[in-house]
Amino acid sequence: QGFVCSCARAFHHPPRRGPRGALCSAANRRQAMVDNFSREDVMTYTAQLRAHATAKEKLQLQETMGPRKEDMSLGEALEEVITTMQTDKFWVDLAKPLSAAREALEVGANPASRQRAAELIRECIKQVAGLKHYFLMEQPVLQNAAALLEDEAQQATLASLLPGVRTTRSPETEAALAKGVEERDRREQKAMQAAEGRWHFVEVDNKQDVTVNIAVPASTQKSDISVTFLPSSLRVAVKGHERQPAIIDGELAGKVDPESCSWTLEGSGEKRRLCLELEKTMGGLMWHRLLSISR
Repeated sequence: QGFVCSCARAFHHPPRRGPRGALCSAANRRQAMVDNFSREDVMTYTAQLRAHATAKEKLQLQETMGPRKEDMSLGEALEEVITTMQTDKFWVDLAKPLSAAREALEVGANPASRQRAAELIRECIKQVAGLKHYFLMEQPVLQNAAALLEDEAQQATLASLLPGVRTTRSPETEAALAKGVEERDRREQKAMQAAEGRWHFVEVDNKQDVTVNIAVPASTQKSDISVTFLPSSLRVAVKGHERQPAIIDGELAGKVDPESCSWTLEGSGEKRRLCLELEKTMGGLMWHRLLSISR
């Protein structure tokens, strides 16, 4: 295929042999490989590797988000298809027309840029059409994107929605992503519940304050306690407590007003406890837990 870089094919050449048929040393093989490339070839292949690595990072981020629940924009659809193609080294160059189309629209959405973007998308569609078993989900999405750009009455931009398009991935991939997100959430929820066993979280519907009660050693004094209230996080440390270096240290499930938050030391003996009072910035919003489950 024309979009497969010649230097990429060169990396799959069989190893060279010496005059007696013996394999050359690793150093000689590397030198022979370099001799096969021009400077332009090396720069092209380096760019491919960089695009591949970047795409893998984007894919990992997309996977943490799970399936979408709303229609995609033109820009989001192009970005997802580009990422899918670039995650496989063999298809990195196939994404070039789509990247160029996106760049054309980023510069400015006008009749000329829309026409150029549509032409580039059509170019990619033509290449993809020759692949019988690849990018079957992406093809109709790209067709819709090109048609939207070609309809000048729509005056499409990267922010324009593609009605009914929520993914460019296969149903099997989407189902796997959903399952992965559910499993991760269950693990995080289980870990959070285990952590919250160290304190008692009290929240009342439509109340702006939440209360956190923490059991502490009977000998605990105020000087043993360190509490840091921040708008989005909380840290609590108590000298002599079994949980060190901090009992609580994390992002809150919602935002608070630090100036309105306070703590007191109450009870004695086995009932000795540290009581935290936190004031939400949004009183009508229920947290259901003290700390957030990070995404």
